[in-house]
Amino acid sequence: MPVQDNTAVFATDGDVLTEDFCRFGSLRFLRAVLAIPLADTGGEEFILGTWAGVSEDVFDDYLDLFELREIESMGSRPAWLSNQIPPESGGPLACMLHMRPEGEYPELQVSEVNHDLARMQELGLDLDDLLGVLHAYGHDLASLVYDS
Repeated sequence: MPVQDNTAVFATDGDVLTEDFCRFGSLRFLRAVLAIPLADTGGEEFILGTWAGVSEDVFDDYLDLFELREIESMGSRPAWLSNQIPPESGGPLACMLHMRPEGEYPELQVSEVNHDLARMQELGLDLDDLLGVLHAYGHDLASLVYDS
């Protein structure tokens, strides 16, 4: 499925993939971010771009408020992290999707407290652990950081 402009989700019925939205059959996804605190940095975070699986009602509510730039008024809604982070984590992961101010992607907070990713969000990661997670996805950032 080719990636289309965001206006396609408003203009067409059926399956649509844009940079921020995906409608595929009965499935609905919104672009979201997932923040992982970096240990010993005074509050700095590593932000991952992800897909949040949401209900059709949440998707439609989001679209209704998107162009008005009022999505923050939705508060928090249930969602599923649709990316596998870390890669061996299995299927979709229950989360809460927290709407953020105008122009910012909503943020996912993992709800399953015993999941590795929930612990990462709570405790943070040091740089080596973060590089290990990224390496599992084929991003060899360690060589860029340590070989410079």
